[in-house]
Amino acid sequence: MTPSQFDLLIRRLIAVKTPKVVILLILLISWLDVEKHEREFQVVEFYAGVGRVASLAKWVGYKTAAIDVLYGENRAKPGGRKPMDINGSAGFVLCVLLLLNGEWEAMVCTFAIVCSSWVPVNRHSTHRSLLTPLGNENFTGVRRANKMTSRTVILILIVVLSGGTYLMENPALSLIALHPRYIWVVDRLAEFGILTHKVSFWMRKYLSMSWKRTWVWGNTRRIAGLDLGPMTDQEREDSEPTTTTYIDAAGKKRFKGNPNLKRSQQYTFRFASTLVSMVPKLREDSIGRKMPVEVAEGSLVELFNRLPWDEEGAAWELEADLKELIIYVRGSKKLRIPSEWRCAIPTAI
Repeated sequence: MTPSQFDLLIRRLIAVKTPKVVILLILLISWLDVEKHEREFQVVEFYAGVGRVASLAKWVGYKTAAIDVLYGENRAKPGGRKPMDINGSAGFVLCVLLLLNGEWEAMVCTFAIVCSSWVPVNRHSTHRSLLTPLGNENFTGVRRANKMTSRTVILILIVVLSGGTYLMENPALSLIALHPRYIWVVDRLAEFGILTHKVSFWMRKYLSMSWKRTWVWGNTRRIAGLDLGPMTDQEREDSEPTTTTYIDAAGKKRFKGNPNLKRSQQYTFRFASTLVSMVPKLREDSIGRKMPVEVAEGSLVELFNRLPWDEEGAAWELEADLKELIIYVRGSKKLRIPSEWRCAIPTAI
């Protein structure tokens, strides 16, 4: 992403009324004096697991990156944050830097967000529902999942407004798409004609060991091609269950994951290869897509100064823990704030 393209990205963020605190964070990260890759990333796989999508895309010639909390675990200090944990400061900053080093209007990103807190099998412990999708935030695991999703939505917004394509995947019946920050992004983009699409399909059709009804959201209609139709009787019979039932102390029927559940979270080779086979068309669509967001002219510093510190921004700051991130980047020895921006950057937040 060139300086002029980054300037346009910030103007688009302003045009769709992105909270000022989010734009501030992106600006600060962009001013970090870190080594840039010679070739821009074309495919980025977030929450990559074994990284099949990124590996296959690299094999066919794309410049790729894969991010997962498990990567670099051996470099983490005992009891400290893992360097690629999106809920950690370093991990999230790395994610944003990857996107800012992505190919303009031709980047494809996948987000297989950790689903455990959002699916029906854990509803009794998270207290999530259609009316209360954020669940009981007195529980650490619920807060962690909400924070992770809020931060992921910021990444999705960067991808879309830089002209790229995103795919967000979760098991069917997941409540993740009801997260208030994701709804805000979907609604704001829709006002500018950038629509969000959703497809439902059986992962068993891609040789998964289980049925695993799956949902994918994205800013492209091409995801409809992931639906290969209903399962055959043979596919149903050959599938292995990922949950077991039990009766709790109150006599209620409950579900819990079995060892197959963890294995089902990895993309099969067939599904990963299908996603990679879509990349040429997705990139072609992005390059030919006219971004319907009209941006304001004039000094970017002045446009930023006019933005209010509003309630929407306060919600983002709380749910994504943006204050932690801003303090982290602001205190970095590698931060190089341009002279024309020094008067616009707040000294307290």
